Amino acid sequence: MTGKRGKPSGKPTGKRGQPTGKPTGQPSGKPTGKLPFPDAALVAYGKAHPGTGLTIGVVLELEGPPPGRRQLDASLRPVAELLGTGPSDGGPWTGADGNAKAAPERGLTDVAHEALARPLEPHRWSCSTVAGLPGGTSALVWRADHRLLDGAGVVGVLAALTGALGPGAHGPGAHGPGALGPDAHGPDALGPGAHGLGAHGPGAATASPARAEPWRARGALHRAVTDPLRAAWLCGTPLLERRRGSAAEAAGDPPATLSYACAETDLGLLRGIARRHGTTVNDVYLAALSGALRAQPQLHGHDGQMRALVPVNVRGPGDAAVLRNRHIPLRIPLPVAEPDAGRRLTLVAARTAGRARALRHPLVRAVFRSVPAVAGGWCFERYFDPGRATLLASNVRGPSSPLVVAGRRVLRILPLNFLPAGHRLSTVLATAQGRAVAGFTTTEPRSAAESFAAAWLGELRVLATAGPWGRSQAAGVDATASPAASAR
Repeated sequence: MTGKRGKPSGKPTGKRGQPTGKPTGQPSGKPTGKLPFPDAALVAYGKAHPGTGLTIGVVLELEGPPPGRRQLDASLRPVAELLGTGPSDGGPWTGADGNAKAAPERGLTDVAHEALARPLEPHRWSCSTVAGLPGGTSALVWRADHRLLDGAGVVGVLAALTGALGPGAHGPGAHGPGALGPDAHGPDALGPGAHGLGAHGPGAATASPARAEPWRARGALHRAVTDPLRAAWLCGTPLLERRRGSAAEAAGDPPATLSYACAETDLGLLRGIARRHGTTVNDVYLAALSGALRAQPQLHGHDGQMRALVPVNVRGPGDAAVLRNRHIPLRIPLPVAEPDAGRRLTLVAARTAGRARALRHPLVRAVFRSVPAVAGGWCFERYFDPGRATLLASNVRGPSSPLVVAGRRVLRILPLNFLPAGHRLSTVLATAQGRAVAGFTTTEPRSAAESFAAAWLGELRVLATAGPWGRSQAAGVDATASPAASAR
């Protein structure tokens, strides 16, 4: 929850079951006072790009018809309390759309596709339900403005919505969204993956000795010196570069129509690949993206390179339960030019190794807490520069146990990710209930989005049969060759 100064207060803003504040009809979830970085950065970024939707969230398929208003009110009440938003309609449905009926041919991905097209007020969240999906199921759509919370916060909201937090839990830090924690799909995994509830099951992927960085054996003292220096280089380099921007940004073109598609598979497939190659689920996800992008040259950067912007959760012990934004975007070059799938995975693993751990160093968190709010927008303009970062690749780890909303069992979960200004592709990997779902948001036609989702799934199948590739072998791979020269 947000207190008067935009910081976690740990206290409800109103009586349980009552609106938090007087209904005014105005966005009451907007924080007041001084905002910490990166909250201030996203606020400034949204003002600079008013046509860019900052919508994130989840689309849940529920067993049977949608819950009634009273049932859903009870489930949403803890969500309203966690977010500290004062509803303007007399209940915790801040910005709710009510219940709509689906056409017979309308599926869950259609609901997600349409959810991205609906505008959402800044600093607000909304909840709506859709009845009559194929098979007699229904959908619940929970959306929020990114300025209100991050991917880890969404997992915390999901836990509160389903009652998975349990008694005595206090938001994401209690089991749930420590979004990019050190154990998110393996040691030092990147992306806003949460250590979701029950995430550390017996099937969790772990790093093999080949994955361990050589400096780990040198002790904590060595890491205490090298990690802050590495973090300074990772965070500072984009800030020193001149912005390239994009033609669309410069021309002030209206926002493009967004398309959505997803690919679903068993989480065990990604974990099995990660175990065999001695890497993490997040590395497998990025390597499959690299392979899928080989056949999509129109999505490559101006220089023919692909750089994924991966949000890294930097929550510390003091703010582990915070739903608001606590992440730093990190650029990871993707080896799209490498024709061998096994080598691509090894190259990705080498490029991600130790980076998330470096950014989570206490000294780094202290530095970012001291960044002036006015500098936040300037920083994010460079981090999200479409001339240098060509796609946003998030990773959200949710609960592994079965989920229930208002008495309805959750059958499927589709993640929604925002598309930064000037970018043409945004991806998010969500893992929950033993399933892995990759959501793709793009400015391309929906058929292209579906084709890309199928290509990502195909790359996973290739990786499942590819043999491990040693690091000494990967060191000799020329990963800078042009994609055209090494196209299949």
